[in-house]
Amino acid sequence: MTRRRKDYYEILGVPRDASLEDIKRAYRKLVKEWHPDRHPENREEAERRFKEIQEAYEVLSDPQKRAMYDRFGYVGEQPVYQEAQEHGTPFEDIFREFEDFFNRDIFEVFFGETPRERRERFAPRRGEDVEYFVEVDLSTLLKGAEITIEYDRYETCPRCRGSGVEPGSGYVDCPVCGGTGRIREERRSFFGYFVSERPCTRCEGTGRIPKEFCRECGGSGRVKRKVRRTIKLPPYVEDGARVRFSGEGNAGFYGGPYGDLIVVVRLRPDPRFKKSGRDLIYDLTIDYLQALLGTTVEVPLPEGDTTLLKIPAGTQPETIFKLKGKGLPDEHGRRGDLLVNVHVEIPKDLTREEKAILEELARKRGIKIS
Repeated sequence: MTRRRKDYYEILGVPRDASLEDIKRAYRKLVKEWHPDRHPENREEAERRFKEIQEAYEVLSDPQKRAMYDRFGYVGEQPVYQEAQEHGTPFEDIFREFEDFFNRDIFEVFFGETPRERRERFAPRRGEDVEYFVEVDLSTLLKGAEITIEYDRYETCPRCRGSGVEPGSGYVDCPVCGGTGRIREERRSFFGYFVSERPCTRCEGTGRIPKEFCRECGGSGRVKRKVRRTIKLPPYVEDGARVRFSGEGNAGFYGGPYGDLIVVVRLRPDPRFKKSGRDLIYDLTIDYLQALLGTTVEVPLPEGDTTLLKIPAGTQPETIFKLKGKGLPDEHGRRGDLLVNVHVEIPKDLTREEKAILEELARKRGIKIS
């Protein structure tokens, strides 16, 4: 019976480029779903799936194991050629899988990293971006008012200046790697056993650790602070827009620059207006006598103030008046229009006097009403 090689990505239901957070999230969900205690009616199948999930997570959550799995298709004692013999995989497929083995940099093959990765391991790195959600109403946005916000971010530790070392204590050799910066491992592959090395996770490949960690930041080189900033949002931003403020995010690593602050805008709906692109629509209801005889009405503007609109005599229902340039601006400062849609209200209940006047008017105009 032919048995195909386990696909750990398929078992966890994640793509091959999934982040560690995606893998952890999928693992937590699946172990709850397939815990044997939740499947008493089919415990044997649940135990099998549960073990597969644990096995897949153990490999994909470990950067070295995951790299080996991605490169060779397995992790552990069973080499690829043995699996091929047991399951009938053609040897040409095996060699095709390793066809670029000798074309790789020797350090990439045996040490699991390229020269560029080694050079960049301790290069200055930019800090993470920080997201902040802000809710703002239309009038505030259009007036260009400044908004004061408070948020948490990591800043360079003022005590150790980002080094993580208690001032005056210096460094000592890493006790895990003995100061070499690397950990030796034996691996078994299609080509047999060979010794490989990887960067020491304790000292991150430097071979040394602080003799005493900074008392303020605990050795991270960064401290969390609450900061207050005054920002000004562009008046043309849409609901859901992401506005970037350079250098206002988290502090960088190894002297790298700060990340950015990304403000995600939530625009409060304005019940007075409907939006159509950069145009705004305002529904205005007037009395039928105002429509017949004409009037001047006050119309609200999106900035919060008002303007006067002259309604000429004889205005028909659903007539639209355009107030040019009173809508929303675009990134070039050009504004849309405010469209006033006139609705005419017809009274349902008339007094005797009103009815008599209207009947007299109808007779004079020759209009049959009954």
